[in-house]
Amino acid sequence: MIKLSIVIPMYNVEQYLEKCVASTFNQGLNEDEFEIIMVNDESPDNSLSLANEIANTHTNIKVISQKNKGLGGARNTGIQNANGNYLLFLDADDYLLPDAFKPLTDIAIQNELDVLEFGSQGVLPDGEIAYEVSMDSDGKVYNGVDYCNRYKYMNSACNKLYKRELLVDNLFLEKIYIEDFEFNTRVFYQANKVMGVKNIGAHYLQSPDSITRNTSEAKKEKMLQDLIKVLKITKSLSEKAEQNDQTEKYFGFRLSFINVTIFYQLVKNNRPYKQIIEVKNRLKSEDLLHVSHSLSEKSKDLFRKIFLHNFWLFKVTRPLHKVIFK
Repeated sequence: MIKLSIVIPMYNVEQYLEKCVASTFNQGLNEDEFEIIMVNDESPDNSLSLANEIANTHTNIKVISQKNKGLGGARNTGIQNANGNYLLFLDADDYLLPDAFKPLTDIAIQNELDVLEFGSQGVLPDGEIAYEVSMDSDGKVYNGVDYCNRYKYMNSACNKLYKRELLVDNLFLEKIYIEDFEFNTRVFYQANKVMGVKNIGAHYLQSPDSITRNTSEAKKEKMLQDLIKVLKITKSLSEKAEQNDQTEKYFGFRLSFINVTIFYQLVKNNRPYKQIIEVKNRLKSEDLLHVSHSLSEKSKDLFRKIFLHNFWLFKVTRPLHKVIFK
């Protein structure tokens, strides 16, 4: 029985690939208990050749090539070709910690979970630990909405084991930034059994060229437009959801989170006050300006309370933005 399918998208990851794949074979699982699906997303480097070389040494590796569809599209191909009870999304520049995933997979199977969240550490290129996220639900299982209302773990799709059956009709949006947040909004809304554990499962590389740290103006503009797109999708889903206190809290938080992220990014990217107001007016006219629900991150929630309820402050504090929002 294949317990776990590990999906590894590939695009310009030649330098990381061997370490990433090697880490999956140090998990206490037999090779007939897990599979690796390496998806070549039309990578221009030598990733495909290297993946084929690695696959020749193992019987449980599939290498699939496709026209470029972005990270979400590569993960979708992995979902559609997976056979495991559970799915793990592993970016090729990240790696799993030794012996982490047999116990995690056992927890998911024994509790018949739809989603299991686990801990992670962010690492700098020199190996220094940049952050650690680890919490648990004290052994209790909740439906996805109740769980998210109680716990705020990570928005990432990589610190979770997902039941494969749940994802067949819940694929990622393709060629869009923050696809994990949008994807998890749908998945947790539909999930019936969710648990969180403290176990640290993986190291995530903190690359200076990541989307949130990249200095490209084109990528900054795409991020803004994609955030607004995800905000619209989330708002639409909230209107179709069963209306009760739990779902109102669930979607209220997520709508506030996207709004705060939009304006925080605008200020961090030193956008003029005029553009900030233009975005505010656009969101308000489309009934997308939702900032009434508190956030779990104190600094972002303070930003919400002060700036997003008093937009004129963006103008008077502009000389200090580079200091405040560095």
